[in-house]
Amino acid sequence: MKRLITVYCLLITLLTACGSSATPTPIPTLVLGSGDATPAPRPVSSGGNVVASAVLVPAQEAHLAFAAGGMVVKVNAKVGDRVTAGYILVELDDTLARLEVERAQRVLRELTSPAAVAAAEQAVANAQEAYDEAKKKAESLNRRFADNVTRDYLEAQVTLAQQALDLAREAYNRTRGLSSADPARAKAAADLYNAQKAYNTALANLNWFTEKPSETEVARITADLNAASAALQEAKWYLAALKGETLPDEASGAQLAQLQQARADLNAAQVRLAQTRLTAPIDGIVAQVDVIAGEYAAPGKVLIVLSNVDQLQVKTTDLSERDVTKVKVGEPAVILIDALNREFSGTVISISPLASVLGGDVVYEVTLVFDEQPVGALAGMTADVRFGEGE
Repeated sequence: MKRLITVYCLLITLLTACGSSATPTPIPTLVLGSGDATPAPRPVSSGGNVVASAVLVPAQEAHLAFAAGGMVVKVNAKVGDRVTAGYILVELDDTLARLEVERAQRVLRELTSPAAVAAAEQAVANAQEAYDEAKKKAESLNRRFADNVTRDYLEAQVTLAQQALDLAREAYNRTRGLSSADPARAKAAADLYNAQKAYNTALANLNWFTEKPSETEVARITADLNAASAALQEAKWYLAALKGETLPDEASGAQLAQLQQARADLNAAQVRLAQTRLTAPIDGIVAQVDVIAGEYAAPGKVLIVLSNVDQLQVKTTDLSERDVTKVKVGEPAVILIDALNREFSGTVISISPLASVLGGDVVYEVTLVFDEQPVGALAGMTADVRFGEGE
């Protein structure tokens, strides 16, 4: 047993000696890329420069949803499709919306028909005539006081009428004993009636030009004129609206309100019809499609995401509160895109007024534009930004 233990110890000693005398073989280092390319150095804070990490984002991105829900009948786009502004991406069932548009069009068509325009023109003519008559009466209030010649004439007419009335009354009294059927009695009665009527007229004419009109009379004539003026103006506004002319803000009238409501109803119906189609607001590439034909699209649910990846911007992700005060809108910057291993010049266009927290640090988002769009760059690539330097 002791012999076996001794043999094991000798073997362990020999193996240890052999291992300590061997020379280790170095592990080869792999170098990626061509031998001529020299990697651009990552920006570092030195000499007062401000450096921040960033990410490339589309200059425009639209998250599209329907304002009102409905059943999807057609999806015209898939992820990766390039579309232009105005392209219809998704369509809802528009049966009810089309019926509303047709109903509103019929109502407006009736209100603006040639017959309706002719009736409005006749209404303007009638209103003008009523206004002219009311205006004459109102103006006569200011012309009631006659000159002396006219006054003398009117007083003479009253005197003559009074004399004729007295003579007619005396003649009538002389026939008092005759029967009412007697021709002489009948003629005397008729003469007395006519003489009384002529006297009343002469006296009224004199009073009209010599007496001040009463407050009631003035109020009535003024009210009539105001009403006629308002009716004429509303008739003109309505006719102008039928002809498509521009109206002032104070334009009013029951017929005008009805016409404007009909036009508003048609516009609202057309808007609801347009809302059954989800259209592209910008040129771009479809980045996300979350809808299929036959399902219900809930109001406000984002169904399509559209990105303008042809125009990229840069947004910082970790610019600290200590450094953001050193960055100014409009100043130049150098942008190193990690994936391309190249630097590009850019300009600061905005600094977020709101902060966020990253790993316990307060950071602000700064947005930059490239002076020239980088070829080969894609949205989502990371970058480093060195502020305060040109290219």
